[in-house]
Amino acid sequence: MPMRIAICHFRYGMLDGVSLEMGKWARALGRLGHEVVIIAGEDPTGMARIVPELSIPHAEAICRNAVVALRDYAPGGLREAIEREAGRIAGGLARLLEREGVELLIVENLWSLPFNPAASLGVLGAVEALSLPVIAHHHDFWWERDVYSPTCAEIEALLAGHFPPPYPRAVHVVINSLARAELRRRRGMEATVVPNVIDLDAPWGVDGFNADLREALGLSPDDIVFLQATRVVPRKGIELAIELVHRFQEEVLPSLRIPGKGRRAVLLLPNLIEDREYHGKLVRRAGELGVEALFVPDRFGPERRVERGRKIYSLWDAYAVADFVTYPSLYEGFGNQFLEAVAARLPLAVFEYPVFAADIAPLGFRYVSLGSEYRRDGEGLAAVPEGVIPRAAAEVGAILADPGLRDRMVEHNLALAREHFSLERLERDLARIVAEAAG
Repeated sequence: MPMRIAICHFRYGMLDGVSLEMGKWARALGRLGHEVVIIAGEDPTGMARIVPELSIPHAEAICRNAVVALRDYAPGGLREAIEREAGRIAGGLARLLEREGVELLIVENLWSLPFNPAASLGVLGAVEALSLPVIAHHHDFWWERDVYSPTCAEIEALLAGHFPPPYPRAVHVVINSLARAELRRRRGMEATVVPNVIDLDAPWGVDGFNADLREALGLSPDDIVFLQATRVVPRKGIELAIELVHRFQEEVLPSLRIPGKGRRAVLLLPNLIEDREYHGKLVRRAGELGVEALFVPDRFGPERRVERGRKIYSLWDAYAVADFVTYPSLYEGFGNQFLEAVAARLPLAVFEYPVFAADIAPLGFRYVSLGSEYRRDGEGLAAVPEGVIPRAAAEVGAILADPGLRDRMVEHNLALAREHFSLERLERDLARIVAEAAG
């Protein structure tokens, strides 16, 4: 039976993985006949119902005191401040949900990460007041991130007891098998695994809007473009992509003939820069290694638009001008950029982070491996064992120089993605989960 369903998150309409998955879930639910409302703390697209108190910036001070360093509150005072704010959020959100006629709420990461602890408790208070069924969609948990460390016993108890909370009308969904096992071990909660998916039939090539993108970025038609499509945060391991491009252009490219390509390699980084210190380290490393790293988040957004006569391209347009994708993430809840590269029919290099090794690699995808082990160097950047990057660079060269090999690789990956990670698969999963949550 069709329902009015709200999807709620800290933010919407940005290039982070959760925002992107929300859009896919909304589309799949719409195709199943449901009406979908987006509720978020911030949204540059204007599509969401805005509750500012849900946003991450709104709670920056409380979050910092809760999981970084307790400086501005006594321990009891911090817990009281969180609960006071949670009460205000609960009342306003409950009124919004009633006004919108919401019959089922999908909670995206609000119950798994303490970006905004008051918002997490506020959402709980709202659904408890309305006895509303919930699908709790957990992309990653606080215990998976070493940046979250409770600063006092009160916050430790809060995280242990309410992230996620034991709400009896919640159906829990995670995006990988490792998270399912750990949620069961830590909280005694059962969850369904629904992996991230991708629209494999969307156009990913050059068209009338993006045909000038290379020129707009200062790239020539014969440049070899390596695409690093992730956000710029330390866990993305972007320094490994810089090292790979360095080895490729210094040791492989001089003796290689790539059809239609010249002698210039560029690393394109179109996504959000969310850690300025890390960004500075990457700029220095690229300069030291002679790698042209093009950080251009101002030219890209979730959707295409023209702003004061200047084109803003979508993230998907970046794939249309790429020759190879780098995906060196050290940790991911699943792997959006991996699926994007497969859908765009591009070869890619992957660091085999734990979830990739557990849930994606066994399916038989073909890629250049950056290994599965790393250490931190003197600058705090990731480094893989000696020999891994030179071997990977040689494999990249072999793929780019042989169009037949490249085509067989990308078509093989596309066929596997259709089987395991399509929108149709998501629709089947959501039909079952919505029925369970509502029933």
